[in-house]
Amino acid sequence: MDESIGVDASLTYHLRAKIFSAEARQLADVEVPFNGNEGVLKKWWGWTLLPDGSLVELRQGDLKEQEMMRAGGYKVSILKGSLPGVVPGCVIDYGYSLTYRGYFPTRRVKIQQSFPVRDFRYRWIPWGQRAASFRLSHAEGLGVSTVHDQRSLLVTGKDLPAILEEPWMPPIDEVGASASLYYRASADKPEEFWKLESKRLLQRANSFAKKQPIQDAVAAMQLPPQADLSARLKAAYDWLSKNIRNRSMLTTEEAEAETEDDRKESTHRTAEDVMEEKEGEGRELDFLFYGVARALGAEANLVLTTDRSDHYFDPLLLSVRQFDWALVAVRGPGEPLDKSTFVDLGSGLPYGEIPWWVSGARGFLAEPAGYQVLLLYPSDIRHNLSETHAKIVFEPQNGTASISWSMDGSGQQGLSERRAWRALNPAERQNRLDEYCGATGEFEVSKAEAPRLQDLQAGFHVDCQGTLLETNLAPDLAHYSFRWDGAWIESVPQLTSSSRKELVVFDYPRIDHAIVDLATPSGFSTITPPVVAPIESPFGRYNLFVRVTPDGYQVERLFALTALAVPAGDYGPLRRFLAEVRQADTTPVVFQRAEGKR
Repeated sequence: MDESIGVDASLTYHLRAKIFSAEARQLADVEVPFNGNEGVLKKWWGWTLLPDGSLVELRQGDLKEQEMMRAGGYKVSILKGSLPGVVPGCVIDYGYSLTYRGYFPTRRVKIQQSFPVRDFRYRWIPWGQRAASFRLSHAEGLGVSTVHDQRSLLVTGKDLPAILEEPWMPPIDEVGASASLYYRASADKPEEFWKLESKRLLQRANSFAKKQPIQDAVAAMQLPPQADLSARLKAAYDWLSKNIRNRSMLTTEEAEAETEDDRKESTHRTAEDVMEEKEGEGRELDFLFYGVARALGAEANLVLTTDRSDHYFDPLLLSVRQFDWALVAVRGPGEPLDKSTFVDLGSGLPYGEIPWWVSGARGFLAEPAGYQVLLLYPSDIRHNLSETHAKIVFEPQNGTASISWSMDGSGQQGLSERRAWRALNPAERQNRLDEYCGATGEFEVSKAEAPRLQDLQAGFHVDCQGTLLETNLAPDLAHYSFRWDGAWIESVPQLTSSSRKELVVFDYPRIDHAIVDLATPSGFSTITPPVVAPIESPFGRYNLFVRVTPDGYQVERLFALTALAVPAGDYGPLRRFLAEVRQADTTPVVFQRAEGKR
């Protein structure tokens, strides 16, 4: 990477590998991080040297552009292709040169990969007009070294082992060796750097949340005067959630309906602007609630943190660009920090809840005289509840079954899906909804709706209907056994490997409660239902109850996953617990042929 002139950057990438197995063919899948809005692909080459000595080529014209993300008229794309003729024993060689406008303020380079690396070299020539820094992570005990001078940095690696990718593992950059290359804005000592960044953050927040506009905002809320501070903070949060639109979380329809005037940005907006326009960006909403909380008499702090599904906060990486998210911590006057309630106004979560992807990891809390690094605890499992109701009606005459089901999720349940669906265009969103409702070759979806999706503050809710095309309900059966599980049952993590190297990290603790009503098929009757013993473990619990009803059977399922992170040493018991739950979910209900109904 050459950024030496500052106005543009050039990146050259080269990979050469020997393919020893069929699984290694994935190395031939090419992804070029090309964005035509910002750069130019100046050079491309790609060949496969076959075992017989012949050469086949992937030409530049064979690469296909694939859009990865679009927001506010801006898109991120990659060029994709696959080297032809890849078989065990061949050698692949491909690479490219890209030119970008500007330079990268920060860049994370993977040193280890999912395959062994015999020789790794990465040279960075930074822009000389800014203080350049680097941070080598997770390279202890590996053949990784750095050589740097005033002009460039060279990172090399020799005989690096592959990273074993395991399900539910920490982010791969927190497991394997990587180098963060960045431009430092201030001091080169961590304590001084973070103190200065704390002051800068508070200056921006206080400049935004000036006294009079905040007082006017509080007056507009008409909060209950006799309520205690906690109740007033919650009431203020709820009022802002309902009355101030989060521009960082517009649906595709809302974004497309905007005019150019609506998209105008200002770098000097204040709380007064947000209240007048009744909308603001995510960070503006954080600053707004920070000011309101202080005006109500609470102690308030801003907290910056990361998306832990991608990377963790590293205090030795002296860059605020590692942060993805901001929160506000509020507490009563004089109360210790551990009594704080953490809130995120733009998330769509209720007061006192923060998104799962920022919990369970460290955050940076700004204080007037310094800062603190603290752990952000996950939300209470009781808040993360899914409630599912399904009804299954058999159609013996054509061997199908009509299935309707709905699911309500609170807290973290459905939060990721709701946010992702809002960003899709209507056609893509409907496809995702159909998939969520279980659309397959065996299940034909006739209804897949999320009626509350337009309301960011509404909880998760889906309504699904469809037809199971094959039930195996034959007319000559004396007993009919049926599995009641399907898309209407929240999935249980599957861990198949017999051993584990890395920590197991789940998204969030959760409780899933489902009730499935099955109508007795015509010509059949119920029998004594099965009894399933409860399953208890340090990682959660499971209960299954099957009851006979006037119409057939009712299956009630309760699954609680109480663990967030499980050490590799406890992998065996965790795997057995989850396997027992998955096995219990296969418990069938049985109908018997009624007397004289053959």
